Amino acid sequence: MTAKKHSPLYQWEQEMLDAFHDYQWHLVLDPLYEKFQHWKAGELSHEELDEAIHKTHKDCQKVYSLFTNNHDFLVSAIQVNEDWFPKWVNDHPKPGE
Repeated sequence: MTAKKHSPLYQWEQEMLDAFHDYQWHLVLDPLYEKFQHWKAGELSHEELDEAIHKTHKDCQKVYSLFTNNHDFLVSAIQVNEDWFPKWVNDHPKPGE
């Protein structure tokens, strides 16, 4: 059940959602940025860049799709993400804990 929108718990959840959203976009877009840098330096062909763009587009659709889920689902899903959540919650303890 969603916490009340003005409660400290809801605000903590929203901060977590925003941070995880940013994290997911960096996972998808940072590698493409690197590919563009290699392409600009002449180290990557147009075809390789085109392939990277298409892969990134598919990955962007997955991120978009994930964040169309409801608040409660996202909060639960993020908290079981062992790569990201433990580090984040260490710096952002849940209210009341």
